[in-house]
Amino acid sequence: MVMGDFMKGQVRLDGLLFSSDVHIIDVMSPILNSFAIEAEVCPDLVSALNTVRHRRLDAIIVDWSGEDPTRIVRDTRKSSPNSDSTIVAMVDRDSETHALLVGANFMIHKPVDLDHARRCIRAAYGTMLQQRRRSARVSVDIPVFARVSHLGTLEARISDLSVGGLALQFKQPMEVDREVSVLVRLPCVDSLIRVIGKIVNANAAGRAGLRFSSIPEEDLSILEKWLAAELAKLEHAELPAENDTSKGNDKSCTA
Repeated sequence: MVMGDFMKGQVRLDGLLFSSDVHIIDVMSPILNSFAIEAEVCPDLVSALNTVRHRRLDAIIVDWSGEDPTRIVRDTRKSSPNSDSTIVAMVDRDSETHALLVGANFMIHKPVDLDHARRCIRAAYGTMLQQRRRSARVSVDIPVFARVSHLGTLEARISDLSVGGLALQFKQPMEVDREVSVLVRLPCVDSLIRVIGKIVNANAAGRAGLRFSSIPEEDLSILEKWLAAELAKLEHAELPAENDTSKGNDKSCTA
């Protein structure tokens, strides 16, 4: 299950909510939606680990009463795309110190209260934006025809894009080390850019991470200018308006 349905014009962030607690999911859904955080809900350890290993995430929200939350945090920190992602732990008083020690950045105290949880996500939101700017990776949804070595031309969609690579979603699983050539029409750009790269990570659902090995200098310039314009939008992104009467950050939220 994926939470979504965001206000037009907001910067979209990607997240993971690890919890099987219906109350927590019901409380967090509207909060994450208001901050344009598209969160995949993973109720079990296997699906959560698969997500942190194969998707780039801006936020990982971990219910500490779930199965082995420490492993999720540690795997996130070991993951190349997510080593610096913002981790929010949902804890009780007994697990607070442990969550901080293993690498959580922010905490939401249980039992989960709507206003407190909103303040905590608000406190973490700036960190998420800063890290997104630093990683310079932009979420997109661009249909393409990708020429894959030994497989021919396949339909795919680009889901995120950076100056050094992109993520492709195929209809079939891909293998690491296959060479891929793609013609990309960037949003609001007339010309096509051509990139060639190698698949460096892939999963059974058809998602593949491509690292560029060749891109014409002129095309690289177009890509860099487009990325700079998209990332500049993050500099002007405003926090969603407060929906409660509290002001400022809740100190109990910050690690």
